[in-house]
Amino acid sequence: MLYQLKRAGITQKDLVSVYVSVVRPVLEYACPVWHTNLPQYLSDNIEVIQKRALKCIFPGLGYAEILRRVNLDTLNVRRDSICQNILNVRQQNVYPLPVTRTNRFRNSFIPWALYNCQ
Repeated sequence: MLYQLKRAGITQKDLVSVYVSVVRPVLEYACPVWHTNLPQYLSDNIEVIQKRALKCIFPGLGYAEILRRVNLDTLNVRRDSICQNILNVRQQNVYPLPVTRTNRFRNSFIPWALYNCQ
């Protein structure tokens, strides 16, 4: 797809936007679930896809230079930051405890979970 868009005369900036909006979400799909157990060889295989896409857009430049020029991170760094953001969001949720007047309501699921699981 990127090769065809490049032949059609799309600018490099627009090609990077297409990559970031179409290809990279597929490469990062559900990464908080599988990133921690991803073997290095599979991480390298995923990184190769990004390298090929960016080399298509910017031929003749090194991978590090391309990443710096378009202000992108490697996929491994990006997966780490996504997982870290998920952990930070999960740790910040502190919900106010509801006022309960009866034991029946206090023992129902939501108030019980708020009292016992925060």
